[in-house]
Amino acid sequence: MKNWVKIQSFDRYHQAELRKEILQANGINAVILDEKDSLFLVGNIDLYVEEFNEKKARALTDEFEGLTKINSYIDLKPILLFQKILQEAGTETIIKRKESNKYILDNYELYVKNEDVDKVIPYLTGKKLKDWRNLLLVSKVRQAKYFTDLLAENLINTIVIKKKDSNYHLEAVIVYVKNDDFLRAEKTIKELKGFEPVAESDNLTHIEKLEETLFSHKIKAIIKKEKGKLKLFAEKNKVDEAKEIIQNEKEWILFKTYSNIAKAMYEKGILETAGIPSVIINDRDSTFLLGDIELYVEKEAAEKAKDIINKL
Repeated sequence: MKNWVKIQSFDRYHQAELRKEILQANGINAVILDEKDSLFLVGNIDLYVEEFNEKKARALTDEFEGLTKINSYIDLKPILLFQKILQEAGTETIIKRKESNKYILDNYELYVKNEDVDKVIPYLTGKKLKDWRNLLLVSKVRQAKYFTDLLAENLINTIVIKKKDSNYHLEAVIVYVKNDDFLRAEKTIKELKGFEPVAESDNLTHIEKLEETLFSHKIKAIIKKEKGKLKLFAEKNKVDEAKEIIQNEKEWILFKTYSNIAKAMYEKGILETAGIPSVIINDRDSTFLLGDIELYVEKEAAEKAKDIINKL
């Protein structure tokens, strides 16, 4: 079943059928594959959804089972620290490790009971994060990871909270540090030891394209705003290589326009798996969801990208 993903397995058919009905009632296509041997009743009954609906489908099935995912991150420690705060406030939590090998991110997921969601919202917004302070906000988990790794090297603990929209797609990643560590953390971020500037621009889209290009060459690059300019910092030991790549920067073109962020993110993931760098530019108004979502690719990879997407 190409482009479909298994989200749950069951022992009884009615268990799968019930969840299928819930998904379909929320506009998500779902199919059941019954692999049980009719004589010996061994095997699995599996529930599948289309890949671009996986996140929303998992959220709905988790909610049906009495749990809601409230946060996730690639590193365990920031999740454990946030879990500890909630547990000390009397909220029961569960941590799950994502098993899908298709995704690098979202490894550790934090859940609470459905009835406790309202109680944890003030913690997710930072209002009740006592003794913790908002250090920075970024738009990508990868950028948050670079910053939290840098802070960890300086023995500064972090809490990372991922803010998502109503369709379970990432809006922002917020990094918190302890009040007592804030000045040291701020200095660490300002100095960016181990990184040197390789490019600057007034245009976020341009900087994000450069960062994506460097990432495709396995070079870590941090985006930071300084004195009104957006600057790109690359690892010190790869600065020369980064500058050469930027100097020979390839032309990017608009590959496709979407009205659905889920489909844009899904197809972006497909292209990245094939080694084609791509950048989503979301011009939607955050309040009214107006405007287009655009996916850009390097011009020389456009034909290959088109071929891959057409075969989906």
